[in-house]
Amino acid sequence: MKTKFLTLMISLISAQAAFCVTEPLFTQVGTDPTFEQVMASGKLPKGHVSKTGVTGSKIHVNNPLVETTPEAKRPFEKAIMIHTLGNSAIPRADFGKWSRWYQEDGNTQVFRLFKGEVNTHNARENAARIEAFSNLHWTQGAWHEWSGTYTIIKPGGAAILQVKNNINDWAVQIDMGGNGNILLNNRRSKDKTIATNMVGKPFLIRVRDNGLNYEVFLNGKKVGDGSYARPTGTTGFRWGMYVGHSSVTSEAMIFVSGATVDGKAAN
Repeated sequence: MKTKFLTLMISLISAQAAFCVTEPLFTQVGTDPTFEQVMASGKLPKGHVSKTGVTGSKIHVNNPLVETTPEAKRPFEKAIMIHTLGNSAIPRADFGKWSRWYQEDGNTQVFRLFKGEVNTHNARENAARIEAFSNLHWTQGAWHEWSGTYTIIKPGGAAILQVKNNINDWAVQIDMGGNGNILLNNRRSKDKTIATNMVGKPFLIRVRDNGLNYEVFLNGKKVGDGSYARPTGTTGFRWGMYVGHSSVTSEAMIFVSGATVDGKAAN
């Protein structure tokens, strides 16, 4: 009996394993030139704003696997602009020109950076980025909220969300490590790792800010708060990838699904 029972259990496990086929979270059509080749093309003139942009390979998101929660399935905020290496204020009508770094598929935004990339449109050193930013800006007073579901596809050291003031700089950041760890980066208090080994694992971030105080939530749980005075300028939300003074050492890609500002997905 024990032998028959063991044989049955092995058969059941084998049958279950046969159905556990891992599907990719995306497929890619086409290839992308190196950054050196992009610069040689003249599409990103050094020290000047590019209006030409650079197109890239097509990323097809496996939406059923990525957009698995109600928050990820909702339409994302459309009243945005994007900031890339070669242009800091690209309107929606021109997004297609910049598909090397930014694409949209279903309810998911695709953000990519490539090895060796640096800022080209001004003299700021390194500062590679691809970020979306909302049209909503505020001063101290009412609370505003950003939320979205991240899926790290190819990790790389970068800020993936900023509460950003145009005069006083950022108040709080969410950072991604090259190992897929997620860090809460507070401007005025100790930083904190809030998740580890998150490559391929969707997670929901929610950030609230009133121009002075902020709160940060991960998968519905509050993981931090703080304050940072911003007596001048206005504050807004930025999300995507911003590398700052560091170098981009390898290709990085993240998905952000269902990103909303104040619970709305503006068309």
